[in-house]
Amino acid sequence: MTVKYYLDKPNGDAVTAVYLFARMGKQTVKVKTGDFIHPRFWNIKPNKDGNHVKGTYSDVVELNYSLDNLRNRVRNAFKKRMEENPAFRFPDFKEDILALLHPAEPKVGKTFLEYYDEYIGSSESHRSPSTLRKYRGIYNHLVNFSEKKKYPLTFEGINMRFFDEMKDYLVKDLKHTDNTVWKTFATLKAFMVWALERDLHQNLSFRKFKAIQREVDTISLTEKELQTLYEKDLSKNPRLGRVRDVFCFACYTGQRYSDLEKLRRSDIKGNVWALRQKKTDSVNRVPLLPQAMAILERYSEDAAPLPVLSNQKMNDYLKELGELAGLDEPTSVTSRRGGERIEDTKPKYDFITMHTARRTFITLSLEKGLRPEIVMRVSGHTNYQTFKKYIKITDRIKEQEMLNVWAMPKPKAEPLPQE
Repeated sequence: MTVKYYLDKPNGDAVTAVYLFARMGKQTVKVKTGDFIHPRFWNIKPNKDGNHVKGTYSDVVELNYSLDNLRNRVRNAFKKRMEENPAFRFPDFKEDILALLHPAEPKVGKTFLEYYDEYIGSSESHRSPSTLRKYRGIYNHLVNFSEKKKYPLTFEGINMRFFDEMKDYLVKDLKHTDNTVWKTFATLKAFMVWALERDLHQNLSFRKFKAIQREVDTISLTEKELQTLYEKDLSKNPRLGRVRDVFCFACYTGQRYSDLEKLRRSDIKGNVWALRQKKTDSVNRVPLLPQAMAILERYSEDAAPLPVLSNQKMNDYLKELGELAGLDEPTSVTSRRGGERIEDTKPKYDFITMHTARRTFITLSLEKGLRPEIVMRVSGHTNYQTFKKYIKITDRIKEQEMLNVWAMPKPKAEPLPQE
């Protein structure tokens, strides 16, 4: 069987319908796809990528994807028909194609939100608890948005109107920054792809959603601040002492909180941590610096190699620890909310979280001259675009790099003239 597309009026000067032709031998089934296009945007013969729509068309990606997707589904439906009954009448195959173009409503009467809840459940086996919490937070935002804006949530209703109104709600009502809005729509787009792959809808409007992702300010500790924290006498405050040890261990290894939480004694082989990273499920051999080994030694008699608390408690106690250690330099973090620039200035300890440790490791390693590819291997990054978001280019790095590149050799002293 062959599947091709033709225009109803290919030589006309107006928008015309796109038809799908399925042929088996001398038998042909012709079905109107529901798509329309002007002939000047149509490739009579598909190009090398199999695309019928020319690149000058405004929705070229969406329409080419839709046609390619339909062709593949028609072929799969034909294969299924042949497996069930090789002698079936080919003209009857038209009903199968129409069913693909106009699918019945999802069974059991599940709503959009119920399917989103199912999506969260299907993510539990391969997503972190923090990611799942974000998914559930978005679920709550969708419920509140629908109620407040009187917007019914359906798969077909996830269009540009939804995008505009949801974005307006996130920014104006919830006061979300641009990056939080970007993450929300990235999650919703992933859900729509998940639902599309399960034939729950055929709406591709979500592919046009374009939220802005901003470069964010990163907070990291200087070498002096890290040393101050590491050497701080906390014998009278063992609670903060344990928090300090976990945080500093992360600063000296560059690993995520989720990996610290799963650390076992059997993972330590001499001065190497054989880490199976939770996020990537890959093994990373992390060299342990003397400071990291000394921290592990403090808990050698305990059941767990590190006294890791919940991420939320660690973050709360780190602010208390930072204040006690005098990490109070005024620090500004800038973000954007729509067209508004928001600058938040606080003592540095107010911005310290467990994630600060990972940024500190990367920044200090680069300052000390460790090559970026080596830092990436230790921290477990596989993508430079992701890795560079953690880099804080300090004045010290700039000065050192400039000197390395531009420093001129000192001229030799001229001998004094002989009298």
